[in-house]
Amino acid sequence: LEILVEIHNEEELDKISPLADLVGVNNRNLKTFEVDIQNSIRLSKLIPNQFIKISESGLSDVSTIFLLKEYGFKGFLIGETFMKTKDPVKTCSDFISKIKA
Repeated sequence: LEILVEIHNEEELDKISPLADLVGVNNRNLKTFEVDIQNSIRLSKLIPNQFIKISESGLSDVSTIFLLKEYGFKGFLIGETFMKTKDPVKTCSDFISKIKA
């Protein structure tokens, strides 16, 4: 069992338990529902290296995945992008193929 702790800002980062394995940075402001990928980039520099970094929300383009990988992100939570399409399985498969290319 691995523990993922989700954060939205620097203040929450200070409260992470050392027992966590992964830190998920949610790019969606839950008050306004606006998405800002820069949130992951800003917080990436503050997340201790002992944690695996996961970027969450607002990930709709493969180029964003490649950018976030440069900042140390190893995992990505993508939901809305796939669920808004007529064929989520195909969209997900195409997305993965582009990443692996």
